[in-house]
Amino acid sequence: MTNPTERNQNIQQLRQLIEGIDCAMLTTLDDDGSLHSRPMSVCGEIDSAGVLWFFSLANSYKIHEIQHHQQVNVSFSAPDHNRYISISGTAQLVREHNKLQEKWQPKLETWFPQGLDEPNIALLKVKIHKADYWDSSSNFAAKTISLLELSHI
Repeated sequence: MTNPTERNQNIQQLRQLIEGIDCAMLTTLDDDGSLHSRPMSVCGEIDSAGVLWFFSLANSYKIHEIQHHQQVNVSFSAPDHNRYISISGTAQLVREHNKLQEKWQPKLETWFPQGLDEPNIALLKVKIHKADYWDSSSNFAAKTISLLELSHI
């Protein structure tokens, strides 16, 4: 558990770890207990609340899975820098127009050709609970960053 100052430092450290990695693997849990992973384009850096954002279609199967099991994993990999990050948290669907506009990036037109006019466009909000990471500076010993606040005990 972290206090607000430690939490802010941990968010900054996570931002640095995933900096320059544009694609992550999002893993969800299906009702039968199977895990599903798919690549997702990251929409900006981790925000000050410790949240990762991804665009998605609200009617996609991953959203169905998240509505039943909010626990997700988001993994990042930068093999050329010997850096690997595994983030666990909870996900939810967000359809607020202002938030969609705020997070939109032109590169997303590859997946959403109609932009913000795309039917069923939504955001996936992943609230980070903790992250494990491995990098060459730590001799590949796993390290953990927690974003859970003391108030959540």
